[in-house]
Amino acid sequence: MSYLEMLEYLYKERPSGKITLGLERIQHLCRNLADPQNSFRSVHITGTNGKGSVTRFLSWLFIEHGLKTGSYYSPHLSTFKERILVNEEFVAEKEILEAFNAVQKVAIQMDREGEHFKPSFFEFTTAMAFKIYQMMKVQAGSIEVGLGGRFDATNVLMPEVSVIVTVDYDHMHILGETLEKIAFEKAGIIKVQIPTVCGETKEEPLKVLNKIAEERKSKLYLFGRDFSYEKRKLAFLDNHFDFYGEKSFKDLKISLNGEHQFLNASVALEAFLIFAQRAGLEVNELAIRKALDKTSMPGRFEVFGSQPMVIFDGAHNLPAAKILRKAIVDYLADQKIGAVIGIVDDKDKKGVLSEIAPLFDRIIITRPFSHRAQNPQETFDIARQFNKNVDFEPEPVKAYEKLKDKGYETIIITGSLYLVGYLRDYITDGRLEDEWAIVR
Repeated sequence: MSYLEMLEYLYKERPSGKITLGLERIQHLCRNLADPQNSFRSVHITGTNGKGSVTRFLSWLFIEHGLKTGSYYSPHLSTFKERILVNEEFVAEKEILEAFNAVQKVAIQMDREGEHFKPSFFEFTTAMAFKIYQMMKVQAGSIEVGLGGRFDATNVLMPEVSVIVTVDYDHMHILGETLEKIAFEKAGIIKVQIPTVCGETKEEPLKVLNKIAEERKSKLYLFGRDFSYEKRKLAFLDNHFDFYGEKSFKDLKISLNGEHQFLNASVALEAFLIFAQRAGLEVNELAIRKALDKTSMPGRFEVFGSQPMVIFDGAHNLPAAKILRKAIVDYLADQKIGAVIGIVDDKDKKGVLSEIAPLFDRIIITRPFSHRAQNPQETFDIARQFNKNVDFEPEPVKAYEKLKDKGYETIIITGSLYLVGYLRDYITDGRLEDEWAIVR
């Protein structure tokens, strides 16, 4: 089986659209693979927003401290290989296929037990990631939750530290309609007597997190109480802050843009310092500085080129849209900005567009490359409520080409990560990955 044939199998035979709650399938998969998730120390990260950035910061902190590091992300932007990284680099197709074959043997046996026991796409790929990390003798894992936490496939981990970055409204049809219910699902990653780092400050979710942490005797490290940051400088690709926590560091630099990244970097650094204590790892200040500055995040206010400068940002929910709005105000004031926007149908289109649409001189609404985006016309109709200069072009590449030579200083590609990944491929590489031809 080739790499592309493997992907076709995963997308068609292990579809991600249907969610069956429970950890029994991933537990069975891992048990029959000799529990690869126990072969490395880890930090487990959830959060409505920020979990990808925290995962990336932590990965580089491990790498710069000399640990062979596995990092796990979802969803990917352009290629499946982005999900499972070792030392922030792609894993060779040979190793990916070897792990796939091992997981598939177990999964086929489980399929025979009935629909409820059939591993999903995410369960299957999570087991693959853990198997790859075991095969490649990874020492540390920075593992991002896919959705929620309590029933997420990654929750078979027994980490050194659990991290809950933020709790806000998203995926309410699965996680619940209130912040308390969403917090309960994310608190599912809190383990007995394992410390938890939290960047959330809102009262409603904190009540839930405090209660569950206390019940599980997990020491809870809270932003604003146990660790904090002070902003020094906010400039494009050159952002500085002071950190106060288990140790304190002055004038740390991050290249990731947006003031919210100070919080993400602080959460990651606090989690790393606790990990280091528990693992007996010597903390090196120069390594910390290198790691934070080196961290980049595809598709999160990511800058490419000039004349026009293109910014890719997956503002796929209301909290992310608010973050994007602030970043535009902070970094791009008085610029002439065009935008290509596409949003999948199960997101809060009106909420997202109410935040960002008024900021742009021209918007072209398009259709993200996803089966969850069947009604881009609805997105167009909503966008026109907040900006009168809005056009509709369902083909994303044509939408971008309509803006490219119109004199905009900056073009922002935003909304769904499916759209961001698709156009990021086209704009940065001049071609689309072969994987786009396979149903995602």
